[in-house]
Amino acid sequence: MREEETYMINNSKRYIVGVILIAALAISGCDKKDNPDDSTVWGQADATEVSINTKIPGRLVDLYVQEGVRVHKGDVLAQVDAREVSAMNAAAKAKISAAKAARLQAEANLDQARRDLARYEELYRAGAISRSMYENLQSKCDILAAACEQAEANVEASTEAFNQSAVNVGETVITAPFDGIVTTKYVDAGAMVSTGMPIVGLQDPSKNWVNFKVKETDLDKYKLNSEVTLYGRNKDLQVKGTIVDISQKPNFATYRATSERGDDQDIITYNVKVQVNDPRIHPGMRFRM
Repeated sequence: MREEETYMINNSKRYIVGVILIAALAISGCDKKDNPDDSTVWGQADATEVSINTKIPGRLVDLYVQEGVRVHKGDVLAQVDAREVSAMNAAAKAKISAAKAARLQAEANLDQARRDLARYEELYRAGAISRSMYENLQSKCDILAAACEQAEANVEASTEAFNQSAVNVGETVITAPFDGIVTTKYVDAGAMVSTGMPIVGLQDPSKNWVNFKVKETDLDKYKLNSEVTLYGRNKDLQVKGTIVDISQKPNFATYRATSERGDDQDIITYNVKVQVNDPRIHPGMRFRM
């Protein structure tokens, strides 16, 4: 009886060990399936995003877009109150007219003085007038010539001021510089805005890339300007990209984390940027390489 019990116990132990081994192999197989290569790295997608700023201070009278809206290049995003700059533009235009009128008068005065000088020169040579009188008229011509030059400079300056004021009027209309998606709305209609203040954030989904944190031990596997294939979490999503940058500076956060864990030998990572420019990619998506 004892032999049978011993036999049954031994068989039970063998059975349990066998089950444990099978489970371990199954788990190991799953791990290998999920992680086909220890050198596989995961990265996160990002895209070009810029802040659309105002160049003209004033009140934001209209904001025509909301977050998530897709816009096209040239679409009007917002409008700054243009009354003040429009008034400055009208004043600059009036100054051009005044400057041109002053230039015409200066030219007329110079022409008359030169005619007088030519006539006085004959009288001077004939001895009919004194030398000092003749020289005074010469000086007058020189002064009037300088006045003409100043009048011309005033016309140019007023024209430049008018052109700049016209640009300022145009800058009150804030437009999209490229096709994109509005990601952020920084202010609301009615707010006072200052020069350089961001109005909305605009993302260009056609210019995107994926950043990978590659361990120093694997960095030599990646070369600049080489083409790579990236695989998304969706098994059907595969994209081609080009390695455009390999950071020369290690990632400090990773270095510090490994140091704090007390590892004998820290392994730091470097950023590898893969330019993709694929419209299927959205910021935040994860890819493996």
